[in-house]
Amino acid sequence: MFKKIIGTIGTRVLTALLALITWTLNANYLGPENLGTISLIILSVTIIQLFTNFVSGAALIYLTPRTGIYKLFIPAYLWSFAVAILTTFLLQLLGFLVPVLEIIPAGYFLPVMFLALVMSFASANYMLLLGLEKVRSFNLISLAQVVVLFIVLLFMLFGIRLNDVMAYYWPLFISYSLAMAAGLVLLYPSFKKVPLTNMKELLMEILRFGTFVQVANIFQTMNYRLSLKFVDFYIGRGAVGVLSLGMQLAEGMWLISRSIATVQYSRLSNEMNYDYSVKLTLTLAKITWMVTGLGMLLLLAVPEFVFTAIFTAKFGDIKMVIASLAIGIVTLSVSMIFSGFFSAINKPFHNTISSGIGLVFTVGFGLLLIPKYGLMGAGITATISYSLLTLYQFIVFSRMTRLGLRDFMLTRSEVRMLMLEVRKVVTRDT
Repeated sequence: MFKKIIGTIGTRVLTALLALITWTLNANYLGPENLGTISLIILSVTIIQLFTNFVSGAALIYLTPRTGIYKLFIPAYLWSFAVAILTTFLLQLLGFLVPVLEIIPAGYFLPVMFLALVMSFASANYMLLLGLEKVRSFNLISLAQVVVLFIVLLFMLFGIRLNDVMAYYWPLFISYSLAMAAGLVLLYPSFKKVPLTNMKELLMEILRFGTFVQVANIFQTMNYRLSLKFVDFYIGRGAVGVLSLGMQLAEGMWLISRSIATVQYSRLSNEMNYDYSVKLTLTLAKITWMVTGLGMLLLLAVPEFVFTAIFTAKFGDIKMVIASLAIGIVTLSVSMIFSGFFSAINKPFHNTISSGIGLVFTVGFGLLLIPKYGLMGAGITATISYSLLTLYQFIVFSRMTRLGLRDFMLTRSEVRMLMLEVRKVVTRDT
């Protein structure tokens, strides 16, 4: 398992480096306003995926070992197709009827719909691969998608010298289309045709599990990104570009926790031993907190002039955005580990409750702090929200497992175990 975690971390590090270069190019050649529009397009697609993932999301990971992928693949793709189109139309209608709630930027209805379709199909493939514990295949496709995006972006910027929003849209669309195709190729050998019986019951089971997970994800996405809409309304599109870039850099510290949580959930979904699940989650939570905290300290140590030199003076407030997000980013890294545990033991409603708690504070403090303190207010709002939702999960996990505060302190034996596992992976791969 630790080999899979190390491999996933390695993939995400490479992905993060390419993403950093990509966003640097966007900042320099597209500017804050175009970057802000790109961020809102991605937000629109993310919201659409929240609804497609009721069937084609994390529920597939949990159910794949229990059902097989053939009976899951068909409803996942049909649901994604229908819901992606319907949700795009509804979001467009919402923006038309209530302009202040406009999510899809004006003029980008069709680009958002087609991007949502290919990303939803690709996501379903990812979930099925993880359900089969094919973490290496998942990592390879994820890395390839970012590499293709980067190559096509270079062509758009320097080959045909495109310098508007579409310069980033086309790389996104092309790279996810290829990722979707690659996922289908890798899944094909695992297809075993079985009678499509009891499909109604299976769909209800997917929706039952997926509803708790996706409501939590809807709340959590609003925790992550609602501030972009507040900033767009109160400050302007250029400020959205600055905030989104600052968030991307700060959230880069989650590459460790997301890597661990991805493998953890895949492993625990196939694991029936509760005590093992608790012990593993506790150890991973402690490791995640320590590593993310150290990474954030290093990021905060980067001087402000470095950010302005890389991203231009138009993005001068990035360091302040990162500083205001810092505590929340570290805290939420542990939440990701708790979320994986609750989902794997079929109690995802705790994630829904925690995300709902966070959303209440995101809305309340966002409306209070962003108009008054701008980008810093957005960062402080996120930190408060992330910290309180993680506190809820911590309390629930502690009560369920009867663990005390002392149990959450990293021990020497755990550090030695981690170093031994890393050494094994390095030695085996050299």
